[in-house]
Amino acid sequence: MSRREEAKEFNRARIRAAAEEIIRTEGMEKLTMRRLAEQADVSLRTPYNLFGSKTDVLISLMEEAEFELSPLGAGEENLTIIEQLFGSLDRIEAFFESDEDYFRGIYASIMTSDHPEARETAVSRSVGLACVRLQQAAENSELVPGTDTDSLGRHLAIQLLAVLGMWGSGFFSNRESIAQVRQSWCAALLQHCSETSRPLITAAYRAAIETKG
Repeated sequence: MSRREEAKEFNRARIRAAAEEIIRTEGMEKLTMRRLAEQADVSLRTPYNLFGSKTDVLISLMEEAEFELSPLGAGEENLTIIEQLFGSLDRIEAFFESDEDYFRGIYASIMTSDHPEARETAVSRSVGLACVRLQQAAENSELVPGTDTDSLGRHLAIQLLAVLGMWGSGFFSNRESIAQVRQSWCAALLQHCSETSRPLITAAYRAAIETKG
């Protein structure tokens, strides 16, 4: 890495650290690019040059904490596709549980930002991944033949993002939101699952109801 790139990465780290400090000590409403530059002791143009917008800074904070805004990718290969999808919900719950108030504020700000491309990217990637995963489930005989995996995948992804949006707004706790998504996913999947995957989905549905109760 060149010295120039090292300097850029150093400033990116300073800006991320400054953003976290502002959020934790002053609140999300105080996080502006000007305040960020002051806290990081850099010029006002530096956060714009290195990130682009406040939303991009927030996304970088989530990525630094190893959270993917569209977390519907592959899981453990020894599990079925539907088990992997449910596993993605477990990972989301565990991630947010580690520092719920902090991550709630960041997620809500990203999804309600003045930069809609951030939301559009998250929605598009989540829908695309969900459709791919359900196509794989169909090929693996976990869904009945003829299932419209594109429509089903879009439904599951939108359910996830909608409920996480409500969690970000404070309507649900982290645990409640994931239980809500799990129940909704199970209800949809039970209409299309094969007999081999039905016991798994039925058990997950009952567990979600118990958690919500």
